[in-house]
Amino acid sequence: MAIRLAPAERRARILDTAMAITDVEGHRGLTMAALARRCDMSTPGVLHYFPDMPTLLVALVQRRDERDDAGLDWEAMTPERVRLLLDATVANIVARPRAAALFAAVEAEALDPTHPGHDYFRERADRLASGLASMLSGPDAEGVARRLFAAMDGLQLHYLRDPEGFDLVAQWAATADALLGECR
Repeated sequence: MAIRLAPAERRARILDTAMAITDVEGHRGLTMAALARRCDMSTPGVLHYFPDMPTLLVALVQRRDERDDAGLDWEAMTPERVRLLLDATVANIVARPRAAALFAAVEAEALDPTHPGHDYFRERADRLASGLASMLSGPDAEGVARRLFAAMDGLQLHYLRDPEGFDLVAQWAATADALLGECR
């Protein structure tokens, strides 16, 4: 028998269950029917919260972003700690490649302006670049921030394509050293 939950709690439970599935099986193994069964719900019940798979996957990426950002103290972020934060982001990609693959796939699909995640990813990129730029110095801090994230995205794709043959951490270190050198 299904547990009666408030809508926000039910939505969070669906997302947490979807996250658990994708962490083990990847996002390609996720179906609305399987998700509904794991949530002790009907498929129409899940569709009430997420009308289609793209909407669910965008919400899942947003949930991961919220979880990953929850432990960060942006007010205490100093230019010296920026590199540590970026390095930790790369380490997270290596530690959780299925989550990284989900993010990359959903972001690529969201290039289509009609995709439910299009605005989210555009606004996310702007917000992250602006936030990082505020922690950097130099006349082109925002440009450097955007190049850092673009490099990280590209390196991430190379790593996801060939995790055994591509040393993401070493390639990131070399790229970050060069780009962050522009801010000194």
